[in-house]
Amino acid sequence: MKTIIKGRWAILAIWLIATIVLTVFQPDVNAILRDKGQEGTSENSPSVLANDILKKMDTTKGTDNLIVFYDKDKISNNEMKQIGKAIKSIKNSSDELGITNMIDPFSMPDAKSSLVSEDGTTLMVSYKLDKKGREIDDIQKLFEEKLDKVPVEHFLSGEDFINNDYLKATQAGVEKSAALTVIFILVVLIIAFKSVVTPFVSLIAVAFSYLVSMGIAAQLIDKAGFPVTSLTQMLLVLILFGIGTDYNILLFNRFKEELSHGRSVDDSIVNTYKTAGKTIAYSILTVFIAFLALVFSESPIYQSGVVVVIGVTILLLEILTLTPFIMKVLGKRLFWPSKSVGGHKENKFWKTTSSIGTKHPIIITLIILLIIGPMVLFHEEKLNFDTVGELGNDYPSSKAIHLVSDHFGKGQSMPATIVIENKKPLDNNEAPGCDR
Repeated sequence: MKTIIKGRWAILAIWLIATIVLTVFQPDVNAILRDKGQEGTSENSPSVLANDILKKMDTTKGTDNLIVFYDKDKISNNEMKQIGKAIKSIKNSSDELGITNMIDPFSMPDAKSSLVSEDGTTLMVSYKLDKKGREIDDIQKLFEEKLDKVPVEHFLSGEDFINNDYLKATQAGVEKSAALTVIFILVVLIIAFKSVVTPFVSLIAVAFSYLVSMGIAAQLIDKAGFPVTSLTQMLLVLILFGIGTDYNILLFNRFKEELSHGRSVDDSIVNTYKTAGKTIAYSILTVFIAFLALVFSESPIYQSGVVVVIGVTILLLEILTLTPFIMKVLGKRLFWPSKSVGGHKENKFWKTTSSIGTKHPIIITLIILLIIGPMVLFHEEKLNFDTVGELGNDYPSSKAIHLVSDHFGKGQSMPATIVIENKKPLDNNEAPGCDR
């Protein structure tokens, strides 16, 4: 620890350079997700195997998407003509837009009954989209230019647009979670330390570990196929800022106590890490092992949680190097404006509760079981795979699906496909299952 204290400025320089370089050259994780998609199941799951078979059968490149037109008072003849012109313009720009196949009620009158609702309020156009490596937002702008003069509401939806909106919703959730986490931590630390310096210093230290670990994770995701989902960044934010500030509270409190005994700043730092440092190292090790075990999970969503392993490793390096730098440079000023640098005072509440817990462990255990028992027995968790339902009606892609569901029936917008594969041909009555 004394070596770290002596080389503190070199350590700060390394942290600054690493953070700046990894942040500046960090690949866009959300762009990678939009391009590759988010895998929710393993490669051996039935849905993935079925999709692989479909790719062999389908000669048309692209993903299934929709344009939905809606007028609550029924689409008029004039509006229908304007929609027809827009669709014709889109078909004429198929190469530019990346459309490989389109089904619409104007060029295919026989499909009109399936593409225009009985009440005449909703019309949908189905097409396959080849992104050609482009961002969905850029493709959406091209579509909007073609649909600009359509006098009715229109929405772009389907696989690509739903995934894009879902990622936007997730990113917004990450930003909100990060903001709320920072605010909550600031309030708690200000109350705990009665200082305005300690909370900000703690958050800055943890922010360094987050930016570096996210930069490393992004490079692994981009270059080495590291598992990633829309939850990757949120996991890092919540875990690192949660346990990171917790560890800093422990270290700063211990540092404060050492200073209260009249020791020098250097000796206080050394003694702090001799005691609290070991506790933190063992604690981080348990988190490391717990999240590393997720690598054996079959679900890519759970596998992406392995990113926390990178995060806690960098956090440990930050705690061992950058936090001592902060203690050395600030010393007693770390707790400003609080003038007293005293240790813990006896708290009657914690003394009483801990005393009861140690004297009557069986009774306390039974009370805890009585509290959590009913929750475990009567809790009913329902699995939800409805991505559109999670988006609500706040995004164009989800609005379109809800309109199709309401006016055409559920399943019409994104119908399920059953895939059958057999070694023998299935084009005759003698094939297995063809006689049923």
